[in-house]
Amino acid sequence: MTRKVPHRDPAALPEDVEAQYPLTEQSGPRSLLEFQQLFTSEDQCTAYLHNLRWPTGFVCPKCGSRTGYPLTTRRVTECRNGHQVSLTAGTGLHRSRIPLTLWFHAAYLVSTLTPGISALQFQKQLGIARYETAFQLLHKLRAALVASDREPLHGEVEVDEGFIGGPEEGRPGRGAVTKSLVVFGVEIVRYTIPDPRSPNNPQARLDKLRAGRVRINVIPDARAQTLIPWCAMNIKKGAHVITDGWSAYNDLEEHGYSHRRILQSAKGKKTGAYLPMVHLIVSNLKRWLLGTYIGAVLPHHLPAYLNEFTFRFNRRYWRGPAFHRALGLMVHAANWPEYATLYGIAKGAPGAWVHPNSPINAFSQVKPDAEISVAPTIGTS
Repeated sequence: MTRKVPHRDPAALPEDVEAQYPLTEQSGPRSLLEFQQLFTSEDQCTAYLHNLRWPTGFVCPKCGSRTGYPLTTRRVTECRNGHQVSLTAGTGLHRSRIPLTLWFHAAYLVSTLTPGISALQFQKQLGIARYETAFQLLHKLRAALVASDREPLHGEVEVDEGFIGGPEEGRPGRGAVTKSLVVFGVEIVRYTIPDPRSPNNPQARLDKLRAGRVRINVIPDARAQTLIPWCAMNIKKGAHVITDGWSAYNDLEEHGYSHRRILQSAKGKKTGAYLPMVHLIVSNLKRWLLGTYIGAVLPHHLPAYLNEFTFRFNRRYWRGPAFHRALGLMVHAANWPEYATLYGIAKGAPGAWVHPNSPINAFSQVKPDAEISVAPTIGTS
């Protein structure tokens, strides 16, 4: 039986509402009370995870057999040819000693809790003995929230860059080395509402706009060689891109976009009036980092937090599917941190954990500079 989903606004649909994970009775709990009723035992979590990993029925990865028999003593399914397949093998949950009930609580909190949750809060709420365990668990979930097949932004898209990070004594503003350069892309959703000034005229409407989906990435610089490929990866060709006139975007038209430049020249006009949606997202992100993490986010962990913010913002109207999607990505993720890569290896050393949404990985599939026909620019906006 398919669950009816309230359509508050067509643009409020979550990321792709996920063709891979359709909205059914298995789409996740719609409230905390429903979550607590659905996942009170390991058996309930195991059944849900089994359906999530094999939504069309069990398939043995070794021989392709579609007939499997679950072993009651372990979370293992044995196919008709004798191959044993662990439910968590090849997932972020593999070889974890943490109960599935705790994993499910973590996924629910990360995907649905509006203000987010720090590792220290998470450790206390779920009674985890060691802070490092809570931190690793949350970072595994954050790493899994990167979906390589995300639908690009489309329609009208505001794009801008800014610095995110805390101030340093003696090095204010952009001079602080703990600040990271971040690029933002925000879809603009236009809609109308009845004009309250004309209650007797149903034709009277007011034009409104709000933020749709967002894309946020740490970038190494604000040159055209970085920003044009970022747009190509995150914005659908043919979209109408709105920027603040920074010269690095000058060649957007040559890459299949229409481009409008809004120059910040009007005196007395607030900055947010030029690119209102992107500045709203920047403001929300800074308040979220400051309120939840006291602004204490190290630069090499920032991509993980940006991804968490993006995931939750894009699914802010759909908590059940957000939980379902988070677990689905966790099951199918190909890259997640282990304890040694987070703590045992120094940052920058061979084998150290690099978030899949970091500048090192974010542009790994982009054409080299020599293949991108853009005018070189240096600096930041």
